Amino acid sequence: MDALQALLSANLEIEQDVYIKRLGVNFRIKAISTKDLEKAREQCTQVSGKGSRKESVIDTDRLNAVLAVKFCVSPDFGDKALLAKYNAANAVECVGKALLPGELAKINAAGTELSGFGDDEEAEEDVKN
Repeated sequence: MDALQALLSANLEIEQDVYIKRLGVNFRIKAISTKDLEKAREQCTQVSGKGSRKESVIDTDRLNAVLAVKFCVSPDFGDKALLAKYNAANAVECVGKALLPGELAKINAAGTELSGFGDDEEAEEDVKN
């Protein structure tokens, strides 16, 4: 199959399970689009200074929480019962309160890989073989 045929037959709706040991359950995550990634970055970027001293700063903790919400199909961190349980105003705040830092990192690592940010060296080895 050539590259054109591969793109024409590609499925962008990719999902997988990520096991969260502390909870003993799988979270269902999905790949996100470039547009979703750009929106997340915009949501977490603040501009400070003026003129030539203007600088954009990304709040990486908030970005990690926003991405986890975007990656998660299940659970829905915007669920009213979950928001009430963790006394959170929104899904992004809820994910930060409900998950441990390592769990958040695990979801984001799996989500970014699913979205095409995998290990290039591994892919090169697969191509060689």
